Amino acid sequence: MNFFKLFVAVFITASSVVFAHSGVKDKNVKERMMLMKEMANNTKIIGQMLKGKTSFDENEAKLALERLSFLSLKTPKVFQVNATDPKSEAKSSIWDEFDEFTKLSQDLAETTEVLAVSVGTINDLRPALKRVSSGCKACHNKYRE
Repeated sequence: MNFFKLFVAVFITASSVVFAHSGVKDKNVKERMMLMKEMANNTKIIGQMLKGKTSFDENEAKLALERLSFLSLKTPKVFQVNATDPKSEAKSSIWDEFDEFTKLSQDLAETTEVLAVSVGTINDLRPALKRVSSGCKACHNKYRE
């Protein structure tokens, strides 16, 4: 039964992502949007635990933070091509300031890697989520419409 629930959850998530980005024509923009969606999903895992909507699971929290670190490192790679699409929220300043953009991504990767090791209890989630949110906001405020 657990396998079936996991399959349904993965299918629904994958379907919603496909439909949400179905209007995007540029493959590079779509790849960026998918990566950002995956980052949001991992942040949501932590948020749901913090809000008590799901039970605290130390391993799942650590795994979400590790995935955020991996995705943060991958972010500059998916933005290397200066591709546009009407649905894109990326500002052109990303490519004008690509070194700074890359540094913000690397900073978030390092932060989430450290947090993945240090999260041990539910009490660690609020400061962890605050640091993750600050890292996301630093980039979004500067490089997202």
